[in-house]
Amino acid sequence: MIEDVLKLRDAAYWEAIWEQSKMDGHKPGSDGPANSVDLWEKRADQFKSTAKGERGKKRTEEVLCWLENQGVCFEGLKILDIGAGPGVYSFAFAEKNAEVTALEPTTAMSSFIKEQIQNEGKVGVTVVQMAWEDVDIEKMGWTQAFDLVFISMCPGVRNAKLFKKAMSCSKKYVYYSGWAGRRDSEAFGELWKELYGDETPIWRSDIIYNLNWLYTQEYDLAFDVQREARSEELSLESAVEEFMARLSFYGKGTTQVKKAVEQFVKDNSENGILKTKAISRRGKILVKF
Repeated sequence: MIEDVLKLRDAAYWEAIWEQSKMDGHKPGSDGPANSVDLWEKRADQFKSTAKGERGKKRTEEVLCWLENQGVCFEGLKILDIGAGPGVYSFAFAEKNAEVTALEPTTAMSSFIKEQIQNEGKVGVTVVQMAWEDVDIEKMGWTQAFDLVFISMCPGVRNAKLFKKAMSCSKKYVYYSGWAGRRDSEAFGELWKELYGDETPIWRSDIIYNLNWLYTQEYDLAFDVQREARSEELSLESAVEEFMARLSFYGKGTTQVKKAVEQFVKDNSENGILKTKAISRRGKILVKF
């Protein structure tokens, strides 16, 4: 019992299981890990659409409000947004007079950010198209160069090594958000059972590793979890794309099951729309130096 408690207080223990949790994405026959740039390149249109939706705007406002309640003042702050996606947070920070570097590996989404800068006259955001694991922070001059390093739902910061690298870029704050346990979709659960004959396994990406690793290091931090339950309506194309991506996240090869996924979506849709219920929990951490 004492040995178990001591293990939980050991940063190396959390680093090891953090790394192990990602290994399913490298199984033989899978389409690659969830951090694959090609995978997110294919999903760029979905993310660009979400960026303009009310749900995305509401979530952005909630995150900024939470950070401000923790004492973060964005005025004049130098921010590194790792995995900036379509730039939702980057532009929200810039509107509060922060100076933002938006790091985004995909061509589609980094181009989308640039288009907004050029076509809408937005300022305060500089785009760097590069994967986080490829960034040499010393050559870039990024070591402790930012006041806030912001990481929202970014699969590229997937282990302790890459997380520590991100932390070394900040001199004040690091924000990280990720899935916190449950992420269920009724339709996806039914699809999984049809394909593999059992219940959907535990979602392997979880903020628990970051949180406990930071705890063992005795960092000053704030932590919050929100549960979201909602109804979803997906077009046939969007549903297939979403389910194929999720299967890939779980380390499943998708080429051989694509027809089965398309048939499942078709059979469970009405008038070209698949309706389902989804429940998820998102966690967020603010580290204060």
